Amino acid sequence: MAGYAFSHETVFADLRLAAMTREREPSSKAYRQDRFENTERAAKETIEAEQRARREKTKRLKELRLSQQSGKGPATS
Repeated sequence: MAGYAFSHETVFADLRLAAMTREREPSSKAYRQDRFENTERAAKETIEAEQRARREKTKRLKELRLSQQSGKGPATS
């Protein structure tokens, strides 16, 4: 049991040491603004891509329905 507690404490000590020694992100206003703009741009691009995909899917489905209707029309006549 004591070995387990020691191991557990060692893990937390290692995590604390890693947190203290890791390089911090710059905290300048310009850096935060740039990160915000990159996030905004990525979100816009994702939304636009989803909208394009939805329009293309709608167009394909419409074309498929029209081709099926035109194929059925002469068959039923």
